[in-house]
Amino acid sequence: MTAGDRLTYSVQPMSKCRLSPPISATSSTRIAAIMADLPTSERLYIWGRNLFQQQQEPVVWAGSVLAAATRKTGRSPEIDEALILAQREDQWPRGREVFDRIRRRSLSREEPLAEDQALYFALAELVAKLAHNASGQRPPFDHDSGWRVGPTAYRLAAASDDPELHEHLTRALGGWPQDV
Repeated sequence: MTAGDRLTYSVQPMSKCRLSPPISATSSTRIAAIMADLPTSERLYIWGRNLFQQQQEPVVWAGSVLAAATRKTGRSPEIDEALILAQREDQWPRGREVFDRIRRRSLSREEPLAEDQALYFALAELVAKLAHNASGQRPPFDHDSGWRVGPTAYRLAAASDDPELHEHLTRALGGWPQDV
């Protein structure tokens, strides 16, 4: 093909297009039954994947989920770094460095984290992983890191009896999975 060549497109009338049949009530019931048979962790994982794939700006979104958690769980220098990372695309190449700092704090034997704090730091780690991957830096973190943002926030809300934290996370995520 040369620069002077033109591309042509062929459009078929709708009557000739093959469309997938709509999901029937029977199929929908079967899907619900299959989902109900899955362990809770797998249902959360599927929900998290679907939630993440809907995001236009995944790093910023994950940062907003972390910010919602910080309203009630407090701040730390490592969490602050993750929040700044999520807000500023020019900082995304620092994702691995920020992740390493958060992970060192998470695994500290001198100051062990309680369960809710560990989930909070896990959210911050995910933000750093997403920023690193979005920046194109090598080697990348797991491709499904973003899929775990929703499930981690769900577990954080479940581990807390604070209705305000639950409300903040609900708003940041846009709701909770229906089948868990």
